[in-house]
Amino acid sequence: MATVAQPAIKAKFALVYDEPARIVKGDGRFFVVYDDGHIEDFEVEMAPFVVVLSDVSTAETQAMWDRVNGGAAWICTHRSQGVS
Repeated sequence: MATVAQPAIKAKFALVYDEPARIVKGDGRFFVVYDDGHIEDFEVEMAPFVVVLSDVSTAETQAMWDRVNGGAAWICTHRSQGVS
């Protein structure tokens, strides 16, 4: 059985430019994941137009992080397995 290290991920529901989105922090960077599926880096210029609402559940956070990293197929073929 392999143990895969999980990154410390934090995510919040937010309104970015009056659009529903989620702000995800991972690997020392912030990403904005919109409901329509597109992802962009969080820029400092966005800050005055962001309203943070609440926490995102663990399962939804992992699904968003998977999208940021290229989707399930890419992750399955590229994730390092700590097999001993």
